[in-house]
Amino acid sequence: MQYFQEYHYRERHPSWVDADTAISKINKGKRILLGSGCAAPKLLIDALIRNSARFADNEIVHLLTVGEAPYTNPEYARAFRHNAFFIGVNVRQAVIEGHADYIPVFLSEIPQLIKTGQIRIHCAIVQVTPPNRNGEVSLGVSVDILPSAISTADIVIGQVNRQLPFTCGKSVLPVSAFDYLVEGDEPLKEFPQGQPDEVSQKIGGHLARYIRDGDTLQLGIGNIPDAVLRNLKDRNDLGIHTEMISDGVADLYRNGNITNKKKGINEGKSVLSFILGTRKTYDLVHMNPDFEFFPTEYTNDPFVICQNKNMVSINSALQIDLTGQVCSDSLGTTFFSGFGGQVDFVRGAKRSAGGRSFLAFPSITKDGKISKIVPYLNQGAGVVTTRADVHYLVTEFGVAYLHGKNVRERGLALIQIAHPKFRDELLDYLKQKHYIYIDQKTIKDDHSPVRSLIPYSHSFKERTVYFRELRPQDEKAIQDFFYSHLPSTIYQRYLTNVESLPHPEAQMRVTVDYNRDMAIAGFDSHMPYAQMVCLGRYIRQSNNSAEVGLVVKEEYQGMGIGSFLCERLLKSAQTHGITRLYAHVLRDNPGMLKIFTQSGFSIAESTKVDGYFASWEVPALAEKT
Repeated sequence: MQYFQEYHYRERHPSWVDADTAISKINKGKRILLGSGCAAPKLLIDALIRNSARFADNEIVHLLTVGEAPYTNPEYARAFRHNAFFIGVNVRQAVIEGHADYIPVFLSEIPQLIKTGQIRIHCAIVQVTPPNRNGEVSLGVSVDILPSAISTADIVIGQVNRQLPFTCGKSVLPVSAFDYLVEGDEPLKEFPQGQPDEVSQKIGGHLARYIRDGDTLQLGIGNIPDAVLRNLKDRNDLGIHTEMISDGVADLYRNGNITNKKKGINEGKSVLSFILGTRKTYDLVHMNPDFEFFPTEYTNDPFVICQNKNMVSINSALQIDLTGQVCSDSLGTTFFSGFGGQVDFVRGAKRSAGGRSFLAFPSITKDGKISKIVPYLNQGAGVVTTRADVHYLVTEFGVAYLHGKNVRERGLALIQIAHPKFRDELLDYLKQKHYIYIDQKTIKDDHSPVRSLIPYSHSFKERTVYFRELRPQDEKAIQDFFYSHLPSTIYQRYLTNVESLPHPEAQMRVTVDYNRDMAIAGFDSHMPYAQMVCLGRYIRQSNNSAEVGLVVKEEYQGMGIGSFLCERLLKSAQTHGITRLYAHVLRDNPGMLKIFTQSGFSIAESTKVDGYFASWEVPALAEKT
């Protein structure tokens, strides 16, 4: 386990007082830190407002809090000014109107700012559980940056709430760390996610394909992470190392999908810092040693994160440009949220053995008028995650992998996951800037269900092949595939001696309109830099007929891959409403002839080549249904 520096809390002599008495101990002109998330101490916040007349020039700091934030109201401007580590919905308007401030900062680094005194805390106000028999209290569902504040503050006030769950890990501290304790039983605020909408469900489905048994997960806030979790009920031995969890994690834990057995660090434990959920998750973590809470300088430290094996981070974005620059905290010059832990986990996951980092977001705004994938970021937009940090980007239209790709490949990959109505203008911009070939083509719209017929993977004897669709950014991949063949393989596939595959030809082969045609590419691993080992496709020649082609790398031949691809193409053809598939097969290619024969093709002498004409009359989709 990565060394964690324990906190040494000052020995204080706690007094039980009422809320107004506790608040009266805070001096004017000082900084006050409030507890976070769903455990914001409402009783004591109300007391602050009730006694606002005795304050002047006091600064209030905190992470995201759930519930009202009355101290940001203009009428209390003389008493309080909020300084946000993260901009939640309850303080956003105050920041926009200039009644509150915002600190752009990584979540992992906030505790150090507090401990060193750069952000000195005069008073920390938090919620805690009643003391146990050992004289210990728990911070419950929000630990995050609180230990650093409690250990350094001049005054520490605790709202003792019997409805706060007693959580394990570094959330436990001695009651002697407090100066004043105030009884304040009240229901915790809840943060329900609701049902994911159709777009979130599509994004969740795309992401779930990249999550394997034994992966360790970090998920952000919102419908998309929840949609991902709903797709993981068939996964085994998942782990959790994250800054926060919501109800979706609780469901997977109860279902037995989360065991934390294969993390490599904190094994057997779900590691987190706070919860944004509902009562069912609060009840789950109460006195549950399977969930350990840590401060963010541990959960969000990239050097800790990367010690988890197969670390997968999933976060969101507000806007991304065609080179891969990500804005997550502002809308142009308008601050919207914050850095949070996005960069912490992006960098930590990338350095994990087998790690992957995803940024997921809808392709357009809710009103459907603005693309979130743009030629360039809005004026004033801040880059949170740099173009060199990004791994995977996901929208409802698919997944783009950017890391290690050149600007041309990045732009083409992003266009294919942009909303179809914006693809033309994005392509035009890339051409204007000479980022891509001037004759570059891309697919504007392909919603065909045949894409769902492409399997994720399949085992052939002792080898596993990973499949996916072809995209315009695969031009180099298909060229590499072509040049890996023996001359005899090229002649058998193309029915002539083809010596090269230049850009125009390569582009044509990877620009596939799945509304009409089908292409299934197979690779030697699930990694984005995998090598193509097989390709099955058909190209429609008329409304009802298409020519089919199969090619498998020499070292993968004889394993049944060609037959597998042929079977998938036949299913796809039925979905497309194609009634006839055909191919020309050379006489010296008995392996391909055997595949077509076993797949039910009729075989006749070819009038076009020295060989055979294979054809299959496929029942029309309408007749099948």
